[in-house]
Amino acid sequence: MIARRALCLLTVLASAAAASTAAAQQGQPALGASPGAAAPAGAAPAQTNPYDPSMQAGGLAPPPPMTMPEPEPVSPDDTERRLDDAKKEDSGRGLELIWLNVEGGYENVGLQTFNIDEEELTAGFISSSANGGVLGAGAGVRLLYFTLGARGRVGFFDDWQLFSLGGEVGLHLPLGRLDPHVDLGFGYAGLGSFKSAVSGAADAIAIRGVYGRISGGLDLYLSPVFSIGANASWELLALTRPGLSTAQIDRIKGEAAATPQQAKADLLAAEGSSVGSALALTAVAGLHF
Repeated sequence: MIARRALCLLTVLASAAAASTAAAQQGQPALGASPGAAAPAGAAPAQTNPYDPSMQAGGLAPPPPMTMPEPEPVSPDDTERRLDDAKKEDSGRGLELIWLNVEGGYENVGLQTFNIDEEELTAGFISSSANGGVLGAGAGVRLLYFTLGARGRVGFFDDWQLFSLGGEVGLHLPLGRLDPHVDLGFGYAGLGSFKSAVSGAADAIAIRGVYGRISGGLDLYLSPVFSIGANASWELLALTRPGLSTAQIDRIKGEAAATPQQAKADLLAAEGSSVGSALALTAVAGLHF
């Protein structure tokens, strides 16, 4: 009798536990729905959003999905225009390492510009001033705005020729196709090919020294490797004439007999010196590599 009552009690308790479990499962809200809201009848189960800020772990929310900005379309005309602008900015000139040029023009020379005694240097046997043509050439290297090189010139005049050869350093400012520049030079200067009414004096007289030159000009680049331009220069000439021997003076006196120059021949026995100057205006053509 007691066993039957215990079996009935266990059956009642098992039925109550099953009923409470079923009721709890039916009353739990779906994921993402607000508590207490009933799902409509016949509605399909709600799909979860892949990005849900409410899904947090330890107070950290997942980042939003990344979006890449779309590139702006570039037309072929825009590309050509940009290339043309770039060429205009640098004028197509690349890095220049080696240069060379030739020049030609007019030169005025005064061998005794800063000397009061005009007979000290030539004693009147050779003209101390002249106007004529000049030719020159230069070559060197270029490092951005600076140039370093050598230059030689020959001036052609009625009574003599003026030769110069020396070094040169310059500062260049590239402005598109234009290239203004300032240059300083220093080197050897000498006169040769003398012509005189007294041949003995022309053969015996020698004049040489040094020069210092400052010049400035403007070059126009017609292409990356070829330019034309104009240049103006001024030189300071420090010249010396060695004294002539007695035999040389006697020969000059013999050739200048019965002329006013015979008495001046003795002036050539002593060494003469002078400080002169030269002004040149030249046109320039250059190559650049």
